[in-house]
Amino acid sequence: MKRLAPVALLAVLLTVAPAAAAPPEDTLAAAERAFAEGVGSRADAETARPAFARAAAAYDDLWARGHHNPELALNRSRAHRLAGSLPRAVAALHDGLAVARFSRPLQVELEDARAGVLYPLEGELAAQGKPVPVRTVSTRLSALDTWLLSGLMWLVACGSAARFVATRRAAWLAWATVGLCGLGALAALWVQDARARGRAESLPLLVVAEDVHLRKGNAAEYPPRIEPALPRGAEVRELSRRGGWVQVQLPGGTAGWLPEPAVLPCGR
Repeated sequence: MKRLAPVALLAVLLTVAPAAAAPPEDTLAAAERAFAEGVGSRADAETARPAFARAAAAYDDLWARGHHNPELALNRSRAHRLAGSLPRAVAALHDGLAVARFSRPLQVELEDARAGVLYPLEGELAAQGKPVPVRTVSTRLSALDTWLLSGLMWLVACGSAARFVATRRAAWLAWATVGLCGLGALAALWVQDARARGRAESLPLLVVAEDVHLRKGNAAEYPPRIEPALPRGAEVRELSRRGGWVQVQLPGGTAGWLPEPAVLPCGR
């Protein structure tokens, strides 16, 4: 399991450190020492996991103090996962993606973490519970990348149109058409993705912290909405809260109730 170089991460933390906060050097150094201790004890899980847990706690402290950047999010996730807390690893990745939506390392790490969630191979929960990976223009290109690509297409269209006027050659007209069509397609895809993302993100994201049944009502006496129990690390969207329970929606659309202690907020 890779981790970031401490010097590079420290530079990022110092850049974004709030003026009123304590210097992050000691906390970061403690996290790195604990992580290194865990790596050195990987053959002994009883020794390694507590060390990784200490590293994760230190990274969490830095995040809570406002040091929000993708490098720290990646370190948080890896430390939590090696400590045995897959749900907190998934939540940390979503925290990072809320800050850096187009971070490819975070996207790849999230796909890998999702693969570790123990969904059944078939049945209703397998169909309803697994998040569907989104692979669209807006997940591959940042806003800056899109503007640059749009500008290039516009230049191709305008330059080709100018050459067609000067030479009357049909090939230049074809290139102008290609540029305009590409520009229109990119704009349409970007707007469509933005609308879909806005609808999805209008509901807070939660991660299931422990194996728990999705129930038909907000009490343990209600029967399960779906079988078997939701696995730890599953991702759901919050609909409402009542009486210590939270109503959630699975990626496939099924809704039900979970006890509040069984879920972790993320994407903050």
